[in-house]
Amino acid sequence: MFARATLRLTVLALALLSLPSGWMAAQQAVTPPDQYFGFKIGSDGELAKYPKILEYFQLIAKQTDRVKYEELGKTTMGNSYPLLRISSPQNLAKFDRLVEINRRLADPRGLSDTEARQLAAEGKPFYFIYATIHSTEVSNGQAIIHIVHRLATENSVQIREILDNSVVLMVPSQNPDGQHLVIDHWYKTKGTPFNRVYPDLYHKYVGHDDNRDWFMFTQKETRMNIAAVQNKYKPIISHDMHQQGAGGSRIFVPPFTDPFDVNIHPLLALGQATVGQAMASALVGEGKEGVAWTESYDMWTPARQYMVYHGQPRILTEIASGNLADPYVNPRQGQPLGPQEPRATFPVPYSKDTWTLGQQMDYGITAALAGMSHVAKYGREWLYNFYTVHKDWVNYSKGPYAFVVPATQRDPFATYEMLEILEFGEVEIHRATAPFTANGKSYAAGSYVVKTAQPYGAFAKTMLEKQVYPDLRIFPGGPPEPPYDVTGHTLWMLMGVTVDAADRPFDASLEIVKKVAPVPATAAARPKGAYLVGPDSYGFFKSVAELQKANVPIYRAGKAFEAQPSTGSGQGARTFAAGTWVIPPSAGAQPILEKAAKDLGVAVAGVDRVPAVDGFRLKPATKVGLWKGAGNMPGGWLLWMLEQYGINHDIVRAQDFAGDLNAKYDVILLPSNTTKARIVSGLDPKRNDPAEWAWAFGVGEDGWKKLRAFVENGGTLLAIGSAVETARELLDLPIEKVLPEGRPRFGPQAAAADAAGGSADATLREAFSSPARLMQTLRDRVADPESLFFCPGSLLQNEFDPNHPVAWGMPAAWPVFFEGDQAYRLRPGFGVETQVVSRYPTQNILQSGWLLGEEYLKDQANILSFRIGKGYVVTYGSQIDFRTQPRATFKLIFNAIFHGPSTAVPAAQMGRPVAATGTSTAQ
Repeated sequence: MFARATLRLTVLALALLSLPSGWMAAQQAVTPPDQYFGFKIGSDGELAKYPKILEYFQLIAKQTDRVKYEELGKTTMGNSYPLLRISSPQNLAKFDRLVEINRRLADPRGLSDTEARQLAAEGKPFYFIYATIHSTEVSNGQAIIHIVHRLATENSVQIREILDNSVVLMVPSQNPDGQHLVIDHWYKTKGTPFNRVYPDLYHKYVGHDDNRDWFMFTQKETRMNIAAVQNKYKPIISHDMHQQGAGGSRIFVPPFTDPFDVNIHPLLALGQATVGQAMASALVGEGKEGVAWTESYDMWTPARQYMVYHGQPRILTEIASGNLADPYVNPRQGQPLGPQEPRATFPVPYSKDTWTLGQQMDYGITAALAGMSHVAKYGREWLYNFYTVHKDWVNYSKGPYAFVVPATQRDPFATYEMLEILEFGEVEIHRATAPFTANGKSYAAGSYVVKTAQPYGAFAKTMLEKQVYPDLRIFPGGPPEPPYDVTGHTLWMLMGVTVDAADRPFDASLEIVKKVAPVPATAAARPKGAYLVGPDSYGFFKSVAELQKANVPIYRAGKAFEAQPSTGSGQGARTFAAGTWVIPPSAGAQPILEKAAKDLGVAVAGVDRVPAVDGFRLKPATKVGLWKGAGNMPGGWLLWMLEQYGINHDIVRAQDFAGDLNAKYDVILLPSNTTKARIVSGLDPKRNDPAEWAWAFGVGEDGWKKLRAFVENGGTLLAIGSAVETARELLDLPIEKVLPEGRPRFGPQAAAADAAGGSADATLREAFSSPARLMQTLRDRVADPESLFFCPGSLLQNEFDPNHPVAWGMPAAWPVFFEGDQAYRLRPGFGVETQVVSRYPTQNILQSGWLLGEEYLKDQANILSFRIGKGYVVTYGSQIDFRTQPRATFKLIFNAIFHGPSTAVPAAQMGRPVAATGTSTAQ
């Protein structure tokens, strides 16, 4: 016995001596988490606050040479957004060289397979992991404390392999602002009668949608994540730590369910499955129950998966949630949580009725380390596959060959924004230096060409082609199998830009665009009569806001007219469209309009005589009230939009109803998801601290009547998406819904409702925990599949009346975004003037995505305007502002904002440099 013990001690000593210098020191020097935070991380009722987590990580970076800490920038609310680099000291010392290898493999042009294998042998795979983009999913933000500590201190075989053979990049939270809001609120309400869950959006603008921004790149956090990590360091895999509802499986790991975007390389789909199954094996091997894969989550939309178009698998883990830091106990007392039917993709059901924060953390830690271990173990293969994916796209030949963006566009600013999005996604863009022909069509010099055969051709192709979503059914002839998110995202349709797909190769004289920039337009010198700007550009509303702030009078032409540009311009008479901006010449207007021409590409003409056309004068300092309420994501997105365009606005507060709404606001904007109940009842004063949340309390029935009076007394009301029904109820609008009742809600619409505090679709989401239960639920929801209407986030054609003030600047036809929305038909409305702004055509409605039941939409109205008393109302049946992605339809909102409170003026008063009396209210 003594000899054996001596032998074991000798072997252990030799093993310790073989460790690289610094390993034992790292283990001994780093402060343990429980000691630093003052409680055991994962304890019921306790959460480490985010600032202290960052302080701890900075301390670890000082105490060990395995961790490097850097701040990438500041968030929307000014909080720190850091990145941790974790690996062996030797790897961190050559970090720049490892990044160089990643970048070379990502652009394999001129690289042979042999050279690529040599680089793969020299390099180390970068495993990018991030947590808590959804801030109420708190366990992952706590789990990373232990993950970092273990990587910084532990000398196990698993940890040594991870550190020696890979580099871990970690963003502790993709939404630091939400960590502050949610966890601070948790402690602020401790021991009070108030709701412990933060009741508003946990991101200032986008809330739960903050991981639906990965192709429009609107938010600061998105851009930091992509520019400062994804594009800079080129990780070969991304692990997105999430949490799901409490009633299903305990954790989801890849592989995903169908459908997969056809532009995702097969190696990435296989890589996802391989890592996911490594995670599942580790979890089940540790006796962790309730592990599931191939359920609910698909791989269709780029809004959630930038990385898969840049050579990386997306590893999504979804751990069942609790009551934030408190345990979740099954309402059916004594019954196990989650489905109880074992199946091939769910081998061991969970056997307990309680689920704690500590358990959630343990699942997250096991999954993360298992993923890292697998990538570290097969690092060469991962790096070579990374090269292969990009090589295959460089050699892509299936078609289309390229996408061509004609030089002449209705809105040059939209063209710029579209190209900037592609450029930010590292897509190469060429510009034609001479005219050329492609697929039988002629294009002018200055046209842009985006070839699909390039390292990031997958991103270019998925963003510029039309989506054809597969017609997936629960059973043949049955109801649709719901997508996890939306199904149509064609970028040029969203932006309002004409793009052509060229299937065959063509010859053209091209130059690479080194930096996308607006193409400056001409701005007339100060004219004698007026400046004229066409109505086509949504970007020009930025200038309109600036002109209003500068107290410059602004007019719009009520119909098309002909005018002769100023002497010396060299231009002949031309036709200007209805809605043309007519701006009196002044020292205040000139620099703003010159800036518009330069930065927006908007042509500014000048005329010596003000056009003889009737029109409208905008109300100075037009003021918008946004009814955002608490927890309304569409309202958050609209807030971002109004801020980006400089529109004079404020959030409508319950306290506003104590005074005169018409004196405070010219326009009130109701986002989708605004209901009478939310207006009248709002947040419960007994469950939310009045000192902080009184603004979001209900206004009562008296406030509901005051909102109606606001319109009747001359206010403008705009209602979008589901808020149309709210406006109809408020004002008895002469419209009725045409789409079948009882339609199932899936994807983003259901998720938005859940994030707002639960929804009527909780039973549907619960149904996903059991195939049998799902089938029965869907049969209950859709009794007659043949009468089904289903449109889960698609682009549908609309026909516009460009002579209507709300549609000024719109083409005769263009797609709008539709996500579980409604269409309307008119009914008799005595004394209510009603006009149709847009309607669905009689054929070819679907442009991109998925649509069932097209016949219900044919020739039905989408956008309508009404005159109610002295007021003006516009209803938008579809969400034309969805996540601020459909920029082409922004002007439909902006037009209404400025037209509603405007004053009709005769031709004799058009373009006057000072305000003049005119006929009251818009027509």
